Amino acid sequence: MQSILTLILIFSGLLFTSEKPVSQSETTWPAELNTGAKAVYLDQYEKEIVLELNKVRHNPSRYAAEYLEPLHSAYKDDVLTLPGSAPLKTREGIAALEECIRDMKSAPSVAPLIPVRGLSSAAELLVKDQKIYGGTGHLTKSGWTPQVRMKRFGAYTSKLAENLVYGYENPRLAIISLLIDDGVVDRGHRKNILDASFTEIGVAADTHPTYKYFCTIEFTDGFTPSN
Repeated sequence: MQSILTLILIFSGLLFTSEKPVSQSETTWPAELNTGAKAVYLDQYEKEIVLELNKVRHNPSRYAAEYLEPLHSAYKDDVLTLPGSAPLKTREGIAALEECIRDMKSAPSVAPLIPVRGLSSAAELLVKDQKIYGGTGHLTKSGWTPQVRMKRFGAYTSKLAENLVYGYENPRLAIISLLIDDGVVDRGHRKNILDASFTEIGVAADTHPTYKYFCTIEFTDGFTPSN
């Protein structure tokens, strides 16, 4: 049984509106990537998280060209400044972005992730817990791990991962931050997103007392609900 647990902390200064214009590029992504569109238990933010992840997986090279390469101009040395945000001092500067672009340019296309309610429920346990108690990380205040939370709603086949992202009101920027993985040595968040063995996903997002926004993403290679 394999477990990949990784965490990313995003400073609360990096906050953006989730409202964005629909460009011609947006409309040319395959409609079948929007696997969360009819998931009534997901809110709009959570549905957009699923869509962004599936766009990355479907065509990593295109995603890098359209959404990552334009970020070059947002860096000055190790400081990243994006529209509507305060300057953020990164750990690696533009090198992490450039490495991410290279990695995605050579990454293969993999199947889209399918939302599963039980996985979102497991993610929600952590999100609601931190909404009340604050803090960061994969454990609830009572010590529940991702595995324990998932087992309350069903069973995963053999492999799971959990990505956490704090501070982003904009779903795309949340996913971009996980892809760049600044300061995360093994780039575990990026690996989880591009991992072909993951087939199902759960997403939950809410407010956070310190970072204002918090999103938990569960990945599994299969999930059987308990009811």
